[in-house]
Amino acid sequence: MSAMERAPLLVVTDLDGCLLDSRTYSHEAARPALAALARERCPLVLCSGKTRAEMGLLVRTLGLAHPFIVENGGAIVFPPGSFEGDVPGARVEGDTRVLALGAPRPRLISSLAELARQAGVRVHGFAQLSPRQLSELAGLTGAAAALALEREFDEPFLVEGGEAELRALAEAAARSGLQVSHGGRFHHLMGGSDKGLAVRALLALYQRAGREFQSAGLGDAETDLPLLAAVDRPVVVPRADGRLDPALAAQLPHAERAPEPGPAGWNAALLSILEGGSLPRVCDPADEARS
Repeated sequence: MSAMERAPLLVVTDLDGCLLDSRTYSHEAARPALAALARERCPLVLCSGKTRAEMGLLVRTLGLAHPFIVENGGAIVFPPGSFEGDVPGARVEGDTRVLALGAPRPRLISSLAELARQAGVRVHGFAQLSPRQLSELAGLTGAAAALALEREFDEPFLVEGGEAELRALAEAAARSGLQVSHGGRFHHLMGGSDKGLAVRALLALYQRAGREFQSAGLGDAETDLPLLAAVDRPVVVPRADGRLDPALAAQLPHAERAPEPGPAGWNAALLSILEGGSLPRVCDPADEARS
């Protein structure tokens, strides 16, 4: 058995459509795997497009005590007692440390308007939305929508038009050193980091602190591609319709695939991993036929 196989497991996961149901935001179906991870003392690192306010609430609800990655890799947050090592470059906010990796949101808001002008497209960013409008678009309660608007490193948006308009905007963003990615409901303008860079930075901090892990990652959307590419064992979770995100299917053909969408599939995949089992590959003919 190799050193990597003997290393303890660290799990990095996206939220909506994975640990959380994409419609109800419930994690009820994932409870068995959450309990198993806690028993095995496996760190569970949440890694999402959600804000620090949103994810801090979920971390407390789940009773987690590990760092988490916010706004598609914009920052790593280290709650009290979650990490004993040094975090060079982190700012201290009370008893929490925040390692900022991405471009600040004010720059992204101003850049989005300019990029839309250059590309000749119309966009609607989060900065233009009220909590009520976001509630209607995303199916969130008013309180949850308010937390979702407390952004620091990422600007979600909708674009009028189709693939051609989005491509023009993405090309304009790339010329400005920024990037556009697509999540579950919204596109995202980011700069300086992504989920993969944040995962690698966190794993390097653990290694520096003398802790080696075998890493597994779970994601369901294009914004999760860097996350899945950064871990030892990537697992693609099907979307609500049972199909795989086309970008993930195309670029991660040898990744493993969860057996069903959402927290039920997330749960089954992790229980299999914890028991030493294997999952079907994305490139399996039967999977390709379904996707």
